[in-house]
Amino acid sequence: MPRVLVVEDDLAVGEALAGALDRENIQTTCVAGGRAALAELCRATAEADAYDAIVLDICMPDINGWQVLEAVKSNPLWQHTMIVAISGFVNGPNDVARVCRYDGVYVEKKGDFLQVVRAALARLVSAA
Repeated sequence: MPRVLVVEDDLAVGEALAGALDRENIQTTCVAGGRAALAELCRATAEADAYDAIVLDICMPDINGWQVLEAVKSNPLWQHTMIVAISGFVNGPNDVARVCRYDGVYVEKKGDFLQVVRAALARLVSAA
């Protein structure tokens, strides 16, 4: 079963994402910020329990998603982890390109974005 780390500081959004992914038989762990995400990645690595993908909120108060993305992709142990970046704020083409540069997917939190995230993860995880 694929494993996904959901990094979202809005508890309701994190729970909605986890529920949507669980219905797709994707095991999820939710954390509420960038610091917690990096700690969880370290824990999982130490226990040889790696994640297949990360759903990563960009705008978070402690360590933002851009900083987490850079930390993940610069670490040889995590650099192949798939990223689905999500944001509720208007972002420009440079932000989308920044995520795509790491073979990630960028999704805006509007409309039925949960369905878009589910579809992207299903496709990404099945391609791995």
